[in-house]
Amino acid sequence: MKHQSLKIWAVTACGARLGQRLCDALGGELCLPEKPWASEFSGARVVPSLREGIADGFHGADGHVFVMATGIVVRMIAPLLVSKAADPAVVVMDEAGRFAVSLVSGHIGGANRLAEEAGAAVDAVPVITTATDTHGIPSVDGVVSERGLVVENPSAIKAVNMALLEKRRPLLWDPMGFYADMVELYASVADRASADVVVDCDTASVKAGALVIRPKVVTVGVGCNRGTDVEEIVEVIGRAFQAGKIARLCLKSLASIDVKADEEGILQAAERFGVPLSFYTKDQLSGTEGVVTPSAAALKHVGTVSVCEAAAIQSANMGRLVVPKVKGKNVTAALAMVSFTL
Repeated sequence: MKHQSLKIWAVTACGARLGQRLCDALGGELCLPEKPWASEFSGARVVPSLREGIADGFHGADGHVFVMATGIVVRMIAPLLVSKAADPAVVVMDEAGRFAVSLVSGHIGGANRLAEEAGAAVDAVPVITTATDTHGIPSVDGVVSERGLVVENPSAIKAVNMALLEKRRPLLWDPMGFYADMVELYASVADRASADVVVDCDTASVKAGALVIRPKVVTVGVGCNRGTDVEEIVEVIGRAFQAGKIARLCLKSLASIDVKADEEGILQAAERFGVPLSFYTKDQLSGTEGVVTPSAAALKHVGTVSVCEAAAIQSANMGRLVVPKVKGKNVTAALAMVSFTL
């Protein structure tokens, strides 16, 4: 699998040659210290200080492979670690290419998977030490990573994984069926308030200690006047989530009409939320079923009776509108739920 933001680090020419093989197989950027031999590797990023180079780019990448001794890596990255929910994947390989060790963020960050990919690329043995994996049990955070979900309270992961290891079935509330294939590991409940694991978008309270998992299934449609500030756009989007009692972590994408493709406020809002942004023509929006708040003003100015509601529905693969138009002074926003099958 090619990675968009993978960095591969080496400290010797031998390690760099292995790193180049990994780059060829996995993608990413080869990063080397400022040494005479580094000029042999065209396209590599050369850093005057390895420690500073790693610090500068650590959280800007999804993953790192270090071709060097584990001790060096531990000392370099220890001050940079934040939490299992925020840290990138870290894998360490020896220069001979015999082992690929998943060191940090094995599940949520994807280091276990990266170790397996790196091992396959150069015939190395992947070394996975997370307890659930060594016992052949799908960890809750591993499933989260694989299925594009988001953990709201990572501190609750440990208790659920411990229950799985001890063959106790955590009580599960999962109305969308993200864990439907794991009935042997979890016990489904009809009462959300009793669940140990809650997988939904509802912001209603859960029992103390319950793990809350958010599926990214909500799209936001946005309409705005020309030149509207990003802060106003973000504020109205926030009010739309509040109106629907929907967690913001469930946000999947933003959308609008194509005449707003250069609207700085919308572009900045998508960047701030860290989600993709799509645009639709007036003809696409005009034919959208499920719009509940048509607007004569929108028809007059952009040629369609709906922008925010129609864009949200379109971005949700013609999904269900869950929050109709919410109005601000210069902004409208609406939410839709993605249509999907597991």
